[in-house]
Amino acid sequence: MDLKTIGGFIAALRKANGMTQKELAERLNVSDKSVSRWECGDSAPDLSLIPVIAEIFGVSCDELLRGERRSPAARTETADETAPSQKGEKQLRRILAVSLSKFRVRSFIAAGIAAGGLIAAMVCNFGFLRAWLGAFISAVFYLAAFIAQAVFLNNAFLSVSDEDLAPQDTGSFRRSIILLSEFVFAFIALLFAFTLPLVLYPHDTYIGMSKASWFEYGAGFGILTLLAALLICHFLNAVLHKRGVYTLGEKAERIYLHNTKLKRHIALILAAVVVATGIAHALSTELWGPGSIVEGTTFHDYESFVAFMETDVPVDSVVGNGSSASEPVASAPVGEPVYYDEYGNEISEEEAMRRTIKDKNGNVVCEYIDRNHSVSSIRYTPGDGTALPITVVTYDEFYAAQAVVKVRNAVFLVAYCIEVSLAVLVYFLKREK
Repeated sequence: MDLKTIGGFIAALRKANGMTQKELAERLNVSDKSVSRWECGDSAPDLSLIPVIAEIFGVSCDELLRGERRSPAARTETADETAPSQKGEKQLRRILAVSLSKFRVRSFIAAGIAAGGLIAAMVCNFGFLRAWLGAFISAVFYLAAFIAQAVFLNNAFLSVSDEDLAPQDTGSFRRSIILLSEFVFAFIALLFAFTLPLVLYPHDTYIGMSKASWFEYGAGFGILTLLAALLICHFLNAVLHKRGVYTLGEKAERIYLHNTKLKRHIALILAAVVVATGIAHALSTELWGPGSIVEGTTFHDYESFVAFMETDVPVDSVVGNGSSASEPVASAPVGEPVYYDEYGNEISEEEAMRRTIKDKNGNVVCEYIDRNHSVSSIRYTPGDGTALPITVVTYDEFYAAQAVVKVRNAVFLVAYCIEVSLAVLVYFLKREK
């Protein structure tokens, strides 16, 4: 586009009408700096302003885009004085291209704001151990990005309200900005879903989530959100096209219908596969959770069980879940602890730590002092006069079982990603361009 020619023509018309840049800017509801950039050839007016500028200076849109007045003889050669010439149409298409380029840059800015929200959440969670604070700050960023993209989309739509534009040109432009906006909105929703675990799953308001847990839950929420976004965009585009928000040429229309049908079929197949994988995932978690797959140590007599439970293993020496003996998971309190019974009477430590096991008739069949703090759980089935065998699970054994479950969850997560990736790949291979 010859921006300098158009800018010079606007400057000449303005001066011929005795107007300043500020006066013209006020009539167009823009800044005087925008008018200055037009006249310097650094940018062009939005398409919605072309008819207004032409009316102010008493010229046609074609003359304004060509950057020169047409002679009276040339004006009488065509019956329709306002019909744009080939050069004018070319200029309009170039302005559309410039507007689309500006919109892309602004969309990247909105996406960058959303990405800044995720970075802020990571800093708050990992740096300051404030999971909820990170989620709140990131939500502010996501909301700002959403509003910014909505404003950019609205301005882009208003910039192509000129009736002189061909329907296929405006249709292609509007479809491009709609698709790009959908991508940005889906990206914002994806980051928001990835941040949700900071609110839903932290152990405490003032304790951050671990990297593994955040990624595990965040990736799951993200995949579900991405699938929902794809489904929403599919139906939204169909509605917008049906209502004539954008129109396409004959060839583009045929390609659009073919690709829409292809997306529908692939989406249905993908949904069925993901649901089947999700059911398998849920069943495996329910049937083979950490408590189900952990083996523990089984005792067939009370003496060995009591000896194990009365082995003095303090809290500070319990190793598991990423801890080590040199980095205790808890600190011992200062001074001797005081114990009380259910009635508030002070009792000895041995009395406080005394445990019993009863059979199904309520008779005590085993009694021991619980000094082994490495024990996570005890499993047994009360019988008639006995409770043997007794299975004891330590924290290390339970954490090992948890690690196995996490690996299995990671495998299912990879399976989800592969399924979605294959669906996208098949679409891009079979779609028409």
